[in-house]
Amino acid sequence: MKSLLLAGALLLAASAVQAAPSALQRFQTQAEAQASASLAAAGVDLKGQPVEIRATVGGDGRLNGAHVLRSTGSRDTDAAIEAAVKKVSVADAPPVLAGNSVVLTLGDSAGGQAGAR
Repeated sequence: MKSLLLAGALLLAASAVQAAPSALQRFQTQAEAQASASLAAAGVDLKGQPVEIRATVGGDGRLNGAHVLRSTGSRDTDAAIEAAVKKVSVADAPPVLAGNSVVLTLGDSAGGQAGAR
């Protein structure tokens, strides 16, 4: 009986662990979409060039301290990207991300990494 209860508890724990990546992926997808929309509204065209940005997630889901990791070669474009990312605020950000950094990828090869760092 105890082993049956233990097996059930392990299955529940495994389900909770599997749910976490989907919340992180959802955050990443929403943050990248918002940043891309903000860039488009500002008239910034990445011309298909992938750009990685690191930012810190606030407790309210807002991205702070955005920094381009790999320059586009244009200081103006890099500054516009950082400004666009700072406008991103994702509702219901996973609590594990609060105060931690995420790396987002914008442009042609979008699909960055949302995870606590």
